Amino acid sequence: MKILFVLENTIKSLEGGTEVSSFHLAGMLRRNNLEVEEWAPYPKRLPMYFYTGIFSQIGIFLLLLWKCVKNRPQILHIQGKYLLPPAVLVGKIFDIPTVATIRDYIVICPIALCLFKVRALFDSHHDFLFFIKKEIPLFLSKYHSSGNAFTKILKYIFLIRGWFVSRWLQLWLKQTDAVVSVSEAVQKILFQYGISSQVIHNSFDTGLLNRLSRLTVNDSRLTVLFVGKPSFGKGYDIFQELSRKKEFDQYKFKVIGGSSKLGYENTLKEMGQALTVIVPSRWPEPFGRVALEALMLGTPVIASRRGGLTEIVSDGKTGILVEPTVKDLAGALRSIIKNNKNFRDEIKIRKEELIEKFESIPLKSHVGLYTRLFNKQDKV
Repeated sequence: MKILFVLENTIKSLEGGTEVSSFHLAGMLRRNNLEVEEWAPYPKRLPMYFYTGIFSQIGIFLLLLWKCVKNRPQILHIQGKYLLPPAVLVGKIFDIPTVATIRDYIVICPIALCLFKVRALFDSHHDFLFFIKKEIPLFLSKYHSSGNAFTKILKYIFLIRGWFVSRWLQLWLKQTDAVVSVSEAVQKILFQYGISSQVIHNSFDTGLLNRLSRLTVNDSRLTVLFVGKPSFGKGYDIFQELSRKKEFDQYKFKVIGGSSKLGYENTLKEMGQALTVIVPSRWPEPFGRVALEALMLGTPVIASRRGGLTEIVSDGKTGILVEPTVKDLAGALRSIIKNNKNFRDEIKIRKEELIEKFESIPLKSHVGLYTRLFNKQDKV
């Protein structure tokens, strides 16, 4: 079976969660005798409007059309949400089944502050007026508080455009042959918008771990690590405030992300050697790949009790789930420091369970999904 992964960015660059997750899945599928090829319209990641502009969408459609003429894939697996319209249309023209994996909430709302437990923003299913009157001002106050009036007006315009883009993507998502949610948290939110999906967790290809032995890093177990975008939603400010507490002065609080990026394998190596990895997200993480990678490397995780993170971390066993506050994180960190060996031993005990849940089952589920769609198409 020939499967084409349709991405916004090539998985060879491993710049984001979509590319990393696709990379792991592609490796697992190939070892199980499926032919997988990745395709991206541009050689590097570009801003959202480069993908969603009308002329860009037409250009991407023509490029993907030509790709399918030459390669004739049997399944189009859409990994990049912004490519939904051209990919679904190409699939319909060539009668190729389309699968879309949803790893965030852009198809629901471009900001998704409506999913935070902040003030009165509890309902994800809201109208346009709520979006422009409540959600945009709150977003700008949290993420873009500086800038003059002209800059703020431009941001307002782009955010309003984002609202219509999300509705456009949602329309095409409903035209796919199958939708995959990377967690039960994502599945529940999509269901509110009338989108049925199958939960298949993001996977981790344990074959990659054999390559990490070539990389070296100080094994001091004194590093408290934050990996990801240093933003309000990710709880970066909470992590920073935690790092300033005098009781943790002997520990090194390190950030990998933003302007402090490392290559993917080096990042994994750092995670494997850390005392703990902290994921203090305020927003409901669609999945929480950083937490999974840390556990697969044997490192206990402190994570907020939000979204897909609760499906990865076993509270009190492989890590600690908390509310994203400095007080709760500090208490969890004390426990991790005191009982680090016990947490690591528990992760070792549960390693086979983790591999089953995040490698074996996702692999079987994807193969089963592809097979059903292929056989259904064959009968037609």
